[in-house]
Amino acid sequence: MTLQQLPLNVQLPSNQTFATLVAGPNAEAYTLVRAGEDTLVYLWGSAGVGKSHLLHAVCNEQAENVIYLPLSELKDSMDAGILRGLESYALICLDDIDAVLTDQNWCFEVFALLNRVRDQGATRLLVTANTSPAQLQSAYPDVQSRLSWGVVLQLQKLSDEEKVQALQQRAHAMGLELRSDTAQFMVQRLGRDLEDLMQRLERLDKASIAAQRKLTIPFVKAVLGV
Repeated sequence: MTLQQLPLNVQLPSNQTFATLVAGPNAEAYTLVRAGEDTLVYLWGSAGVGKSHLLHAVCNEQAENVIYLPLSELKDSMDAGILRGLESYALICLDDIDAVLTDQNWCFEVFALLNRVRDQGATRLLVTANTSPAQLQSAYPDVQSRLSWGVVLQLQKLSDEEKVQALQQRAHAMGLELRSDTAQFMVQRLGRDLEDLMQRLERLDKASIAAQRKLTIPFVKAVLGV
């Protein structure tokens, strides 16, 4: 069963691949995750370090027999029972697992899934959170110990230079030309949250198509009101 066959309104961004992922200080973690030798990997770090992008890249690369669930988006619209049976997949990616663990129903289903994955031993499980397993708020404390059984990796933020590179790589994947000076202007003037910068790049892409304009600093100022 592929992701597209599931009754979920979840779309993987096609431009969030390893080709558009700048490793920076996270090169070792990315290599380990991409190698796929560990059954359980727990990735944590603050917003904007690329946790979701890494999961999207892994899913896009493997393509078949993969399930990706953005739990922060699904917790209020889906029943926790959706986690039952996921161990039939070769790869399970649970994004923002900390968003559901204070809910007893969700936490129980996460606990049960972790046990099934461990007992079966044939499924890879990648999870992300904003904090380390020891700092998690959980309705069932045993979930914290289960999550720490695997490889625990903290992802770090990119430098400004690496964010410029990331913007340029994403722009290239979108068919845009983003010069270094324009990318540097965006990082310096629009804030250093990489996720927010990528969203603004999407807005600039639409505006440049509509106006038939290149992404210059004056154009960025005009579109984004900088």
